[in-house]
Amino acid sequence: MILNKNLKNMVVEPNETINRVIKFIQKSGFNGVFVSNKDKKIIGIITDADIRKIFLQNKLSNKLKAGDVMNKNFLSISQQENEEDYFKILINSEKVIIPILQNKKLINFIHINDLKFKKKIIKSKSDKKKILVIGGLGYIGSVLVGLLLKNNYRVNILDINFYGNFFNEKFKKNKNLNFFLGDCYNKKMISKAIKGCSDVVHLGEIVGDPAVNLNTKFSIRHNYENTNFVITECIKNNINKFIFASSCSVYGSSKVKCNEKSKLNPVSLYAKCKIESEKAILSFKSGSFCPVVLRLSTVYGDSPRKRFDLVVNRFTIMSIIGRHIGLYGGSSWRPFISVKDVSRAILKTLKTKNEIVRNEIFNVGGTKENYKIMDIVNILKKYINLSFSYEKKINDRRNYKVSFKKIEKKMLFKTKDKLENVIKDLVKKYKKLNFNPNNDNFYNDSKIRKILMKK
Repeated sequence: MILNKNLKNMVVEPNETINRVIKFIQKSGFNGVFVSNKDKKIIGIITDADIRKIFLQNKLSNKLKAGDVMNKNFLSISQQENEEDYFKILINSEKVIIPILQNKKLINFIHINDLKFKKKIIKSKSDKKKILVIGGLGYIGSVLVGLLLKNNYRVNILDINFYGNFFNEKFKKNKNLNFFLGDCYNKKMISKAIKGCSDVVHLGEIVGDPAVNLNTKFSIRHNYENTNFVITECIKNNINKFIFASSCSVYGSSKVKCNEKSKLNPVSLYAKCKIESEKAILSFKSGSFCPVVLRLSTVYGDSPRKRFDLVVNRFTIMSIIGRHIGLYGGSSWRPFISVKDVSRAILKTLKTKNEIVRNEIFNVGGTKENYKIMDIVNILKKYINLSFSYEKKINDRRNYKVSFKKIEKKMLFKTKDKLENVIKDLVKKYKKLNFNPNNDNFYNDSKIRKILMKK
């Protein structure tokens, strides 16, 4: 029997400290705990997702009690004769854990990991060559989708399409591509988009430190809460691989070359959201579910969906249109990777055996592709005249080198593109652009700023 769980460490009192609650959650291994009153009646639920959200909002304090953070409006189940009814309720809900109550007292609970024992309830059959790409119209997504189609995959795109009605003409004509317009937090929409897919690639987030900081509440929901929701839907739909695009920005500032076990030192909300999303993803251990975290280096290069806020692309287009470049921390180190190599890495992850990548974190980049920001300027100077200066009043705290030995050894993946070669090509391509930052065909800061300020 799946039910009949040990309820020890699953119940706390309202006056329990938040630190103790966290320890209870970690010890239980079920992503949450129940809160009971003096009469042993359940009055609330606290999940690890709730606590991570409080942390991201900078509201986590030793003074907080369980009663302060519990969710009072929780879903519960009354005792039923048919065990399968429990699973049907769980699948049709948006919950990870649901208590089973008798006279409001906890007699058992059902958890999303229980679904590994009840696969027959999940009716949808997955196509091994059909991939859901969340954020498939974005900077990385539009390159990845093209690569997947080229490799004979069928692709579903789920995208909120922040940046206008742009859609690659090649994609429109491809019979192996379906597009779903909407937010991944919409259960009906993601249920449609995920149907029949074997794997999910999650790229759908607000990107970049400045954009995330414009509306922290919306960004936390979009970058963290949405990820939690997607994971649960993946498990409920018997998804095989779930590939999450994280970022090497989680290392923040480091004096040593960072590997996957290095201390994390985030200096932005964007990076903090990535870290908490990683923790949430890797906390789920359900049957054949295979979550993989890819910490991407700073991306550069051309894409159907242009993006000019990234340092290499930004410096290149600014040089071409004759704008002055201000260097904030020109001596700071960053790892870099082309958008094409990112797509190749994701494809390699999809093709790699589950036992090699399950619950693993990989830095994604090239061994020789760690550069100082000043190096970008020096390479650009070879191909175009530019104007630059050091801005001493503004200091960029991000400074880190990254090791990529793990992905090279375990997945046998190595990058193909070299920074200088891509910059040379970018200069040629961008010179031909009739650049207008307000054009919907371009990924740009001004567009996302307008959107976020309205939320």
